[in-house]
Amino acid sequence: MIRMVKFTAILAAGAVVGAAALALISADGHDGEVRISARSLGDGRVETALQVWEGGGWGERITPDLRVLPAGARAGVWHAGSGIEVETGDDGAGVPAAAVGRTATAELRGPDGSSMGTVTLEQGPRGVLIRARASGLSEGAHGFHIHETGACEPDFSAAGGHFNPAGIGHGLLHEDGHHEGDLPNIIAHADGSAMADYYTAMVTLAEGPAHSLFDGDGSAIMIHVGPDGYGADPGAGPRAACGVIVRGGQGG
Repeated sequence: MIRMVKFTAILAAGAVVGAAALALISADGHDGEVRISARSLGDGRVETALQVWEGGGWGERITPDLRVLPAGARAGVWHAGSGIEVETGDDGAGVPAAAVGRTATAELRGPDGSSMGTVTLEQGPRGVLIRARASGLSEGAHGFHIHETGACEPDFSAAGGHFNPAGIGHGLLHEDGHHEGDLPNIIAHADGSAMADYYTAMVTLAEGPAHSLFDGDGSAIMIHVGPDGYGADPGAGPRAACGVIVRGGQGG
């Protein structure tokens, strides 16, 4: 269940403030705790942020209207007030601030080992942006999924089934929900090329959460020969291309 916590943030900060939180507002238990933090920018100004503890780390959620306090601001003096509404609870969408900007890639290969493009993933504060650039496909729609194991060899069956840590049903249109690894079909042109950008809040590149793509055995990207029907039965047919998701760099 998602809880909505409403409060007014009135922040005091000064140039002497380091990484320590200036205020801490606690919810029931550690998960869901909210804090206002302040970080010195090194030029006399202080940057402020609102953070929520979820899944073992502080994730930045919403920032006050006055994010950077001016040089010369003195601790103990009230400078700004913002009415802030924050979603907390067990929706699992919060991402630790340290994970935001992380990237990953999957080099797609066909059953014969030929190159069939690249998929890149980038962690945002609420989910993952997935960019697919593929080639060598037959014209039309193809099932496009995240699979549960980071392996494509000795054959594509090594990737296992769809990424599904919550153990829910398949299909974007399934009435009971769908696998975390279910994504919309990718559409190939007559020349076999396909491009698609997807955003999903059901997976993360952060370590630790159950829906992390870097769990104990990793994960893979799969393109199928046919289209996914988005129902309980995928119906996408054989596997046409596979790529193991590997870690990339991290943003600032």
